[in-house]
Amino acid sequence: MGGMISLDPQRVIRQSTVEERAERDHELRAALFGIESTALGLNQSHDRLTTAQLFELTTAMAAEARRLRTLLCPQDEQSQTFDVAEAIRPVIVSARSMGVNVHAAVPSGIEVCGRRHDTAQVVFALLDNARKHAAPSPVDIRVTLNSETTTIYVEDCGKGISGQIRARVFERGVVDERSGGSGLGLFIARRLMVDQGGSLSVHSRTCGGTSFKLVLHTARSSSRRELRSIPLLPAVSA
Repeated sequence: MGGMISLDPQRVIRQSTVEERAERDHELRAALFGIESTALGLNQSHDRLTTAQLFELTTAMAAEARRLRTLLCPQDEQSQTFDVAEAIRPVIVSARSMGVNVHAAVPSGIEVCGRRHDTAQVVFALLDNARKHAAPSPVDIRVTLNSETTTIYVEDCGKGISGQIRARVFERGVVDERSGGSGLGLFIARRLMVDQGGSLSVHSRTCGGTSFKLVLHTARSSSRRELRSIPLLPAVSA
């Protein structure tokens, strides 16, 4: 029939394979950088670290190593109930080792339904994105919840995202010409959130920066009366 486009199945498969490899390579580089930065922090500051700081850094490095292993040997992660603070704490420590000035007071006791490691990976990607595109702005992480949903905010006061691409920023290959990038980080992050029944959106801030909103379903076990803030330890100085 005239006007119909015939797709080559083998070409489609090859293109899909290339895209999957590019995504995996992007995440592998991020995980390796996190491990390297944390190891450097330990090496340069070990004689000035408290026992608690040593524990946080080694725990963060172990978490990144597990993420690396998962990327190399992927397995389907089942949805589960997990504590938000416990899940994202290691990646916050890793980001701080990379030089990101993270301000976070994430309450413990907020439990959500989703994929623990995927959620941590998304938060790490957003912190790494801020490191690349919003420095030297600090990054604030806060959490709000109601009986239905829990929202994690990752916010900065950097130069923000151009209005021309904000609506398309989660599409594969879309980059801001002012700051460059691969156009994969936010694309992967959005997909990881959607695949676990959540969402990821971006908004502008009055300070000129960017606010990312991660939304997950609140677990029944969460209770405001049980929440208490767990402040992160001070950043390790080189």
